Parts: sequence; structure tokens; C-alpha cells
Amino acid sequence: MTSLVFRLLDHHVITGLADHTAVSDERGTMSYAQLLHESACIAGGLQHMGVEAGTDVVIDLPLGRDLVVAVLACARIGAVPAETGDFRLDGTPPVLHAPDTHVAWDVLDRAGRTEPASAPHADPEGYEHHLRAAYPDIVDALAAGGAISAA
Repeated sequence: MTSLVFRLLDHHVITGLADHTAVSDERGTMSYAQLLHESACIAGGLQHMGVEAGTDVVIDLPLGRDLVVAVLACARIGAVPAETGDFRLDGTPPVLHAPDTHVAWDVLDRAGRTEPASAPHADPEGYEHHLRAAYPDIVDALAAGGAISAA
């Protein structure tokens, strides 16, 4: 089976939902294509910082586009949203707290634009279940081709 993040984003973009709203919050709307692009860039930035498949990442962000992007960026590289870990995303705008450094969201985004992360072919065993349990509203809305509203 293809990876969860591919089914949540890439599949929708290539089958005609690219311009449909994926996230709506106080900052406006974000299409599926924009969400795919931003989450792939943030994932690339996270990889540059040493986050890889299996790395625990604490995501402490309010519901909205940054949370959705962070969750999907982690899914693109197989990082595990967790309660504890050496990497933490928090704040508004988000900041990555990594061992020995702190990196602003816009820097992660720019760093990832050089090598945006593609969706994995498949998820590690149990990954989809973990992500669905941790973020059911995000996964369910995007799986249905719907929009996440945090306005």
C-alpha cells in the first residue's frame, strides 16, 4: 500500500484537487498543492537538521496551517510525532529546537526548497496507525479530500 502522506496529499493533487482548499485558518486558505509544496520543503529542512525516519519530533503547535504542515512534513520523512524527543517544533511562528541549535520555520522552509522531500513509497509498520491516533482530525479530513478548518 502507498504511504499515508502520499494518499493524503500527492494523490489528491495529481487527481484534480490541487486547487481545492486543504486548510483554512485565520491567515486564509491553503490549497492541496500549496500544502504539498510547503510540507515537502519543511520536510527537506528537517532532514537538513538531522531529522530522519524514526526520529521522535515533539509538535507543540495550535491547530492551523503550521500544525498541519508540520505533521505532514514529519510523515514525508517518517519522523514520529511524539511526547518527548530531541527535536521540538513550537511557537508562533514555529521554531525547531534541535540539539545545540534553534531554527526558525522560514529558515527550514528555505533550506528545504533546495531538496524538498518526496513521499515515501510505503510507511514503516505501525506508522499510519500512530499518525491516525495522534492526529485523527487532520488525517480524516485530508483522506476524504476535505478541508481542515481552524478559523
